[in-house]
Amino acid sequence: MRHKIEDECDYLVAEAQKVTDQARKILDEAKEANDYYREKLAAKLVAFCEAEEKYFSHYIELKLYYPDLAKTIESHRSHLREIMNQATTDHEQLKS
Repeated sequence: MRHKIEDECDYLVAEAQKVTDQARKILDEAKEANDYYREKLAAKLVAFCEAEEKYFSHYIELKLYYPDLAKTIESHRSHLREIMNQATTDHEQLKS
């Protein structure tokens, strides 16, 4: 983790970063194994994880600095609210 997790927003971004790091390890392993097809798929996985990390980061930024806009987006993308609720639950469990 790149900095201390202080709330559920930090937790969500940190979890996305962790998944991206794991995907990069899979890519490195595929490169070491000289497995072209596995490497190609792993590269796509890394790209997906990086995009997801960016997606969550932008969402958190909106939530923190433009909460009305975040609510508008949440009304069209209910999965964001569900992800945030899960991050809140997971962060609370981590604290205890």
